[in-house]
Amino acid sequence: MARKLISVLVPVLALALLAGCGAPAGTDKDLTDDWAMLAAPKIPLPPVGACYTTTVDYFATDSTTLFSFKPVDSCTVAHASETFFVGDLTGSAATGTAPPKGVALKDGWAKCASEAEKFLGGDYHDGRLELIALVPSSTQWSGGARYLRCDLAEVVSDGDKPVSRTSSLKDGLKGDKPLALTCAMEVYDTDGKTWLDFNPTPCTSTHNMEYVGTYTSTDRPFPSNSDERKTAIRPGCEALGAKYLGMTTSQLTNHQQVGIGFWVVDEESWNRGNRAARCYAMLFDKKTVTRTIKGVGTGTI
Repeated sequence: MARKLISVLVPVLALALLAGCGAPAGTDKDLTDDWAMLAAPKIPLPPVGACYTTTVDYFATDSTTLFSFKPVDSCTVAHASETFFVGDLTGSAATGTAPPKGVALKDGWAKCASEAEKFLGGDYHDGRLELIALVPSSTQWSGGARYLRCDLAEVVSDGDKPVSRTSSLKDGLKGDKPLALTCAMEVYDTDGKTWLDFNPTPCTSTHNMEYVGTYTSTDRPFPSNSDERKTAIRPGCEALGAKYLGMTTSQLTNHQQVGIGFWVVDEESWNRGNRAARCYAMLFDKKTVTRTIKGVGTGTI
């Protein structure tokens, strides 16, 4: 009896289960096309306000050296750079087969420079600062990333050696301008003649050079040698220096105690549109002072 009962009930149960598997209204029994497709994986944008350490001894414009940055928990922890703006690459910079560099990053660099001025309260060229425009790595680019990341870093000098900080750079060129370029002592090569770098110092301390402003060249090819740099940069820096010192350009040119030196950006930066040179009044013959020489005029320093 039990076997007969089972043999009768199993088909009935099977029919009931089959009836329960009927297609719901509005479907076609093809499950493969009734599920929403998963969104393609997207590379996240770098976070604004993040700070990073770096393993490089000196910053370089080539972004491949800058991907050595490692994030820290907050900007109160020792760090080298700070992301103050993140946006999207636009135009031809976003449509290439590889991450943009040089001229292709011109608009991106200009955007970073504009946002940096808002963040700092002044032109970053007037501070002990380096502006870093970062785009996706080649791997990220292949994955569809098209961001523009703008970082600022405090540096020791125009040599771009990073300074370790534990606070934000925001408003660093406002008020008393703690990040502003002022006075410094020159650093020479062992021959005692070749200018290598400088050490910043308060103008009330012993120094032999003073920042007078930044000159931006006209749009021209990168000046790759000394003669080209003199043609492209020196007249502009001399005009800034003469105004700062309180004399004419001719008087400055013929002065026996002070002249003008300048520090030009590298070729990659120049091609991006950063045709800037920081200009300095520099004392001759190892002369030093412990005051500013702004407005000194044509008299003896």
